[in-house]
Amino acid sequence: MNHKLGRRWRNRLWAVMVLLLPLLSACGAAGTAHRTTDPIDAPPPQVEESMLQQSAASTDTAAAPDPANPEDSVTVYLRDRNGYLAPMTMHLSSGGSSAGGTTEAMAKIALIWLTQDPSRSEQLPAGFTAVVPEGMTADTVKLDTQSHTLSIDFAAPLAGMTASQERKMMEALVWTMTEFPGIDKVRLSVAGKPIRMLPSSEQPVDEVLTRGFGINLEQANGVPMTRSMAVTLYFAARSDSGDGYFVPVTRLIARSADRMGAALDELVKGPEDKQALHAVLMPGVTVEKHSHVADTVNVSLHEDGWAPESTVPSEMMDALVLTMTEMTGAPQVKVTMNGNDSFLDSDERSYDHPVTRPAVVNVLKR
Repeated sequence: MNHKLGRRWRNRLWAVMVLLLPLLSACGAAGTAHRTTDPIDAPPPQVEESMLQQSAASTDTAAAPDPANPEDSVTVYLRDRNGYLAPMTMHLSSGGSSAGGTTEAMAKIALIWLTQDPSRSEQLPAGFTAVVPEGMTADTVKLDTQSHTLSIDFAAPLAGMTASQERKMMEALVWTMTEFPGIDKVRLSVAGKPIRMLPSSEQPVDEVLTRGFGINLEQANGVPMTRSMAVTLYFAARSDSGDGYFVPVTRLIARSADRMGAALDELVKGPEDKQALHAVLMPGVTVEKHSHVADTVNVSLHEDGWAPESTVPSEMMDALVLTMTEMTGAPQVKVTMNGNDSFLDSDERSYDHPVTRPAVVNVLKR
């Protein structure tokens, strides 16, 4: 009896948090830059089927996505060995995009990589797994270019999943699909009926989902959920082979009128889970000031003893740009160190001009 009551109480708490996230999150509709595409006609069925087969059968483990040609790749959110979802950019096999794939066709390819399948598991980056249950297929994938909404209708109901697995699956679907230009919102349904509640957790689900749904949720210590807001931060992680990759974490923090400043403060604090995730800002770095003007976020950092001839970690700069563009929807970020923008990062990239969000993220060998 007490166990049932406790479960109901936890379910209600999570239900409250899910309902609050779209209202409180700074990474919702404004969390990604508004992207539009012209209306596009679907390719002939045989062309689309060829694209899917070629992508699913790809065994090319050496080629990496070309940042200059992001259309040759697809970014999907996979679960790492610590249970976190992280974006992984997968290179499409020859012909995967040259067939003239539409956004809908590319979304179907992403669904292939998101779905568990023993025949493809070895093609994923080592230590990563798909989160959509094997055999769960979509009857239709439809893009409404006017509302920037992708609708996915699954053939069978969600079943046989734990509460945490359900949540991860929903997060992976929403965040993967909103990676595509022209998609800001996602509708999920089963046999034509919207998914209103997750079966195991009994969490309510909005009919239209955005990145405000959150990802890898965590709650700051001492902050009641009902008086919180959400910020999505990017931290670093390491694979078994030592490769670095970024993990987005949606943290519930105390409400603040200065959402950007609050997010920067949390980035300085670093991750809550220090075993699996790593801080991205150099020790001693502080934020002097910040602003959002037109399409640019301006961030002024300070560190005692830093000199312009010193390099800064590229990991720090990438995480800062990812966090700020995710938070504000601005496409670019201008960074200064101790009032100076004449510096290079460890990848020899210059910051004397605004830098844009990376076109591809987390390219690991398969």
